[in-house]
Amino acid sequence: METLMILTYATFCWIIFKVFKIPVNKWSLTTAVLGGVIMLAVILMGMAYYHPSSTSARNYFVTTPIVPNVRAKVLEVKVKPNVPVKKGDVLFTLEDTRFKANLADLEAQLDFAKKRLIDTKELRRVAGGSKFDIHEYEKQVGSLTAKVASAKFDLESCIVRAPSNGFVTQIRARPGQMAVTMPIAPVMTFVNTDSIAFIAAFSQEPLQNIKAGNLAEVIFPSIPGRSFQAHVLRVLPTMAEGEITPDRSMFSFSRQLPPGYIPVILAFDEDLSKYNLPLGVDGIAATYDMSNAFWSHVAIIRKMLLRMQSWQFFLRFH
Repeated sequence: METLMILTYATFCWIIFKVFKIPVNKWSLTTAVLGGVIMLAVILMGMAYYHPSSTSARNYFVTTPIVPNVRAKVLEVKVKPNVPVKKGDVLFTLEDTRFKANLADLEAQLDFAKKRLIDTKELRRVAGGSKFDIHEYEKQVGSLTAKVASAKFDLESCIVRAPSNGFVTQIRARPGQMAVTMPIAPVMTFVNTDSIAFIAAFSQEPLQNIKAGNLAEVIFPSIPGRSFQAHVLRVLPTMAEGEITPDRSMFSFSRQLPPGYIPVILAFDEDLSKYNLPLGVDGIAATYDMSNAFWSHVAIIRKMLLRMQSWQFFLRFH
């Protein structure tokens, strides 16, 4: 960015010297250099504080490891990798013969217990039967009702459905493979598209000028020559680096973002679905604080530099 500004200023000075035929001597050259240094220093400091930019910006998303609730063989895999599905769509099915048999057995026991309970109550009414027997059969009916509900849950769990809108990016299950209920052995990895967030990391110095609702712009190396309008959705209020806890730790962006930088969530004002932007793609973001009347005019320079950087991506092919 600094190089672009220096080259732009040098070009401007060259044009001024040529057009107005200013003689090049130690006075004119010193004035141009010192004036440029002072002007660029003021502009850079103002932009860094009121209109900061971030080179650490990326699309983040949450994945859900799909683990079945019951242990059984995989019967059929319904979903295809990287194909969008909706919440409740079937991902895969498990062999359910054992669970159907268990449910049928428990339902038969429950039906028998209900009949015995009715008979026992009738016997007590007409012949003074034991009240204890009534309580015993009531307990059996309650216990078997709970077991039937659990058996129905196990049977329904043989059909594994999508937890939300998204897609499966890795399928490890194949028909005939044993699916287990261990979290360390997920059957597939599900990407929740409802949880996608574009997060940029900003240093702590300009934090007071990054507020929810501020205008923002983002450029992507994969889309050179284009800038996309956005706005600051929110600034995350906590940082994992400051957490003190005896056991579990908060999620930290330190592996993805520079340590100590503030994660800022941006929301795009336009639809980017028509562009081929894989989840996790990186970009460069800038925010603009227009509350200060004087420094709000400097935002145009940040916008120009951001667009010049975007055009530079045409030259960064490896």
